[in-house]
Amino acid sequence: MTTDVVFEPGAEDIRVDRAILIEGLPGVGLVAKVAVAYLLSKLRARKVCRFYSPYFPSLIYIQDGRLIPAFADLYVVEKPTPILFLYGNSQPSTSYGQHELCEKILDVAIALGANFIMTLGGYGKEEVSEAREVYVSSTHHETIKKVIEKIPAKVYAGQIVGAAGLLITLADERGLDNLSMLVEASEMTPDYYAAKRAIESVNKLLDLGLKVEDVDGISRTYISTLYQIEF
Repeated sequence: MTTDVVFEPGAEDIRVDRAILIEGLPGVGLVAKVAVAYLLSKLRARKVCRFYSPYFPSLIYIQDGRLIPAFADLYVVEKPTPILFLYGNSQPSTSYGQHELCEKILDVAIALGANFIMTLGGYGKEEVSEAREVYVSSTHHETIKKVIEKIPAKVYAGQIVGAAGLLITLADERGLDNLSMLVEASEMTPDYYAAKRAIESVNKLLDLGLKVEDVDGISRTYISTLYQIEF
């Protein structure tokens, strides 16, 4: 069994040279999912394809009587800088499934022109700082150095579970530069404070020039985007 990739009409021919792939799948505090949903709403994103993995959990969501399948979508943004956004509502429930899906995502992203892989996530802690510290890691020490020179962040030490860690590991095996960005997250889900910090960090790191809203604005935008994309 393998992941099925369904492209939008005409999207198979899209090419965005030197694009950055930014992962936004659900995880601790839904930090990555909320952050990418917000960025999708503020940038002119075009849907490229949808990944259907046979290894997604056998849990089906129903909203107003409508079935919502487990999925991961890929979107493209060309300005102000080429970005591929990975947004979804699920991750595979097995190690093999994680590897299979991440390899397929990289296949598609590289074919589209991606040469840098960035993953986002929450760093679950019982006590979080008011500032919500950002922690970065990469398989390339030079990349970490450059990032810390541009945004307030600390070097991470520990484990990264799921696609947030696996994608950068597999990217390195393919010779791609990479970065993981984890933000202190509380037990609150979604943790909009952590998501705001992630959005601000990506905005500054990539010079997107966005005016990031307050936490209430981010939560409203996330819910709105959620209904537009998933429901």
